[in-house]
Amino acid sequence: MKSVRWTFCALLAGLSLLPILYPQAAKMLIWQRDLFGQGQWWRALSAHFIHIDSRHLLFNLLGLFLVCELFWDQLNITDAFVLFMMSALGVSILLWLLQPGLLWYAGLSGVLHGLWAGFAGAGWLRSRNWFFAAALLVLACKLAWMPTTFSHMPVIHVAHFYGACSGLLGLVLIRLQQHRVKLD
Repeated sequence: MKSVRWTFCALLAGLSLLPILYPQAAKMLIWQRDLFGQGQWWRALSAHFIHIDSRHLLFNLLGLFLVCELFWDQLNITDAFVLFMMSALGVSILLWLLQPGLLWYAGLSGVLHGLWAGFAGAGWLRSRNWFFAAALLVLACKLAWMPTTFSHMPVIHVAHFYGACSGLLGLVLIRLQQHRVKLD
């Protein structure tokens, strides 16, 4: 299963490198309130692959690899993809609906919080292992205390919160689907 995990991470990393290699892509892919509201819905997914600079990308990719290394075995690849999609769409839609003053957003960090919440929640539901409970507690503490800036860039805290909530919602949908399949 490690090859699937690293293929998933490599795919996300590769997609995140595209705008660095082709800077004009960022303009077409970043989450922008006015363009998102005009029907450019692909930005709900693509914005999570756009980064302010290489340092922003590096921190997000390190977070992705850490989440995948610690929690990957809790879900299969299909469920991991569902969790990713729910987190990305959840962050984008909640930002659009609940943050009217936010004009643009970029980065993978909101999705990372969704993956963290969903994978750790799945581990807790499966095993009741203290490691997963601790991971969820650390996530809750991190969400409760977040600085307004990290290094040189602004942090949209609420995107992390929306990501974690979307990841947990994704986990609920995954579990409902698994339960439905068992009943069939």
